[in-house]
Amino acid sequence: MLLEMQAANERSGIRDMMDLRSWVRGGGESNRGNLRNKYALAPGHSLMDWIRLGSSGKDLTGVGPQAGHLSVTPTELALHNKETDAWLCIRGRVYNVTAYLPFHPGGPEQLMRGAGRDATALFEEVHPWVNFDQILSKCYVGRLKTHVEFEPEEVFKSQKAPREPPPPDALNVAPKAPNEETVKNATTKEPILLPKFDWIQKLDYITIIFYTGNFSNPLIEANRVDERTFHISLSYKNTVFENEILFSDKVNWPCQFRVGYETGKVEMVYKKCQGSIWENFGVLKQTSKSRTNSLVEARLKCRVVNKVKVNHNTVLVEMERMDGNKSIVPLGKHVKVFASIKGQELVRSYTPVPNSLFTTFRNQPYTTDTVCLMVKRYPDGNVSNVLGDSLTGDTIIISKPLGSFNLHSIEKRETFIILAAGTGITPMFSVILFLLERRIRKCQHLRLLFFNKTPDDILFRSQFDELQTQDPRFKIFNILSQPDGSWAGLKGHISRSFLEETIADHLRDTTYVKSDIYFMVCGPTIFTTLTHQLFKDLEFKDDQVHVFLG
Repeated sequence: MLLEMQAANERSGIRDMMDLRSWVRGGGESNRGNLRNKYALAPGHSLMDWIRLGSSGKDLTGVGPQAGHLSVTPTELALHNKETDAWLCIRGRVYNVTAYLPFHPGGPEQLMRGAGRDATALFEEVHPWVNFDQILSKCYVGRLKTHVEFEPEEVFKSQKAPREPPPPDALNVAPKAPNEETVKNATTKEPILLPKFDWIQKLDYITIIFYTGNFSNPLIEANRVDERTFHISLSYKNTVFENEILFSDKVNWPCQFRVGYETGKVEMVYKKCQGSIWENFGVLKQTSKSRTNSLVEARLKCRVVNKVKVNHNTVLVEMERMDGNKSIVPLGKHVKVFASIKGQELVRSYTPVPNSLFTTFRNQPYTTDTVCLMVKRYPDGNVSNVLGDSLTGDTIIISKPLGSFNLHSIEKRETFIILAAGTGITPMFSVILFLLERRIRKCQHLRLLFFNKTPDDILFRSQFDELQTQDPRFKIFNILSQPDGSWAGLKGHISRSFLEETIADHLRDTTYVKSDIYFMVCGPTIFTTLTHQLFKDLEFKDDQVHVFLG
């Protein structure tokens, strides 16, 4: 039964395996499209037989517990070029294909064409879309270390970390994979794994991938040195991981970002200057350092690139960094905006919003890499008036992202109530989109209580109504303190009785209890202070409530 379940789980890869067969049956590109040259497999070597072998628990890598963790140099790879010991590399991943040779529909000799070397170009010429890793997952040895000028101690450890003497048997121990190296967190003194790295390519694009860990919510900064050299900074867990990439060939700038906040997967998509398949991505050098106050307190010059009116007193302002760098602000974090008025420096905090608000309130294919602020103008608001009066091309000074919001606090939560007043809705835009997009542990119920004065003050009302119509998990309740005569909705202010009724309604007809709910609150100081106290009066635990404070 277990074997059948395993086979069922891997059936999605069968089509990819058939695609691979069509490539090798013809002996690669020289016989492309000729499917008649099928190699006669011996009995017991069918596709299902290979799946069964992979599910049997037998070590197909030949390296035991080190499987998947080795860092293989080209010289080491070249030693494994015999049918009794055959390794090959595709897209930087090294596989021991010795056990797969008799199962190969094109015959062992076709697969041996790539043995002992980087077979990426050979593979990419015909079937770059095939999911080879699913086919050979049980044969995965580790990554190809394409350049030996960077030693693991130099590349994958903190520059300040002292180098430990090698153990007496160091020469007999296989090297650790780069991603298994660790650094010490200066605050917690606990080891932190460096972000894992991967890459994939198409004819015109190459995608660089870092895995920062589930719910790590990193600050991402990237800049271009020249047409081949790029710096990527990933900040999380009080540590800054610096990554320098030297590509094999020239690429265009800027890149496009995709950030999976649930999985911690960070993708950067670069367009190649010349369409071709590269044998390898190039060179990656990684270092790390503790996150210091000087890094946090840095000020950034930004240029206004877009501005849109939202309602009678609120605008959206989109800015890009003037130093040419691109930034991805972590979810729930805010920036400080600095304004000099009559010789006095004034500061106000704003939480960036997704730039999809300029068009439609939906998750987009790529993550916002500009800084987008929603600004409500007040008659006596100095900083808000500077932003509200800004024109395209104007310079705005901001800080790097700040804030105490920890994405891990909602990792195991499934039901949420959000309370926002006025422009306190700003941190909630990105959070709402994230919660509704989650896949591993899906959000089951999400209720937004939006407090405003008048109907005209309700920001993005139609967009929220549309989202509520399309996703039954999301419900919005608008509460007005100064409604007009036509308002038929909820009225009043936040109160204990209002919260109790809301919580009871939220839990009705569900299997959840009060301790399952996670609350997020943002708004004017008097609103957040009062609401936070109400939660304490209702005996909710601190780990159930996050209050956004500027």
